[in-house]
Amino acid sequence: MTVKKFSTIDKSEGVQKLCWGVLDGKRYIVAARKSGKVQYLDVETGDVEREYRDEHVNKESVFVGLHADEKHLMTCTSSGHVSYTLLSSYEKTNTINTTTCISSNLGADLCIMRVHPTKTHLFAVGGKENDLKVYDANLLKEEDGEKKGLVFQAKNVKNDFLDLRVKVWIHDLQFLNEEGTRIVTATHYHQIRVYDTRKQRRPISDWEIGKTPLLTLHIGSDLDHVIYTDTMSNVATVDLRKGTVGAHYKGFTGAVSDLLVVPQPSLLAAVEEDSKNKDKKQQKPVLASVSLDRFLRVHEMSTQFRRVDHKVYLKQRMTCILVDETFEFPKEEDEEQEEQEEDDMWEAMDTVADVDKPKRKRA
Repeated sequence: MTVKKFSTIDKSEGVQKLCWGVLDGKRYIVAARKSGKVQYLDVETGDVEREYRDEHVNKESVFVGLHADEKHLMTCTSSGHVSYTLLSSYEKTNTINTTTCISSNLGADLCIMRVHPTKTHLFAVGGKENDLKVYDANLLKEEDGEKKGLVFQAKNVKNDFLDLRVKVWIHDLQFLNEEGTRIVTATHYHQIRVYDTRKQRRPISDWEIGKTPLLTLHIGSDLDHVIYTDTMSNVATVDLRKGTVGAHYKGFTGAVSDLLVVPQPSLLAAVEEDSKNKDKKQQKPVLASVSLDRFLRVHEMSTQFRRVDHKVYLKQRMTCILVDETFEFPKEEDEEQEEQEEDDMWEAMDTVADVDKPKRKRA
């Protein structure tokens, strides 16, 4: 296993969000930092190819969402500021370019902003006393965009048995279908809720999981299961069809700050059966995670034991994890030469046509 370190340790430049980005057909790591910088980093060298700065990130505000594609860069802060930037309008200045749109009325105390994986104009937000909302970024560009861009706003559950209002505090959320109408959330009050925007504003399913605040929520090996983490180092799977807790992942001595299932399940309703997709189906899923105990762990998900296959000490408290599913280890020269010689041998061989054997005559 190879470990590379980019730049030097600096608390003011701590990474709060990570994602993949593309510039001129080349893939980069996009990092949103505590200082308000959003940098495109070279995967091999760590060099900064492009840098933006979000002026709304300060001592009282942090990044809660980050998304990048070939045309746009989108960031969101805990104060409710969303920046939707056109990459083609980049200039080497110290301020982030907000030529596409910027909306500052999404509500305070946001904890999460997540963009739909395929319909990138849809994004959802939630936070402390800020219930689930879904926005359309295309409508935010228009006049009076804050009102037009809001396509769904959740309604709180009914009062409890004492007729008291139930508090709202969303820590994380995920989209569950291609249309962006099914959404699952995890809350500070250890609730997992599933919403269907086509049916009603209140959650269609509401379960209490454990007794401690839930920190993160991620899609499991399929869209019927999610994996949650909490403040007590618990990592487990929840079946969204029944609300039951299934497999637990052990070995953590610090709260898990981020995790990812590889390969990630697709939200597409119909996927072409090409060779890449076949390889993905044959690949057994694994769970990669980083935690405050400074370890990177990889758990297998194919057996009931959920063993730790790999464990690496990384010397620092990890906050985010990003996996490149397209990466392949470079082959050694001897192996490449051997494969090339074998290919050349098969290509040089003449093709022998099938010849019918003469029939034997009976005596």
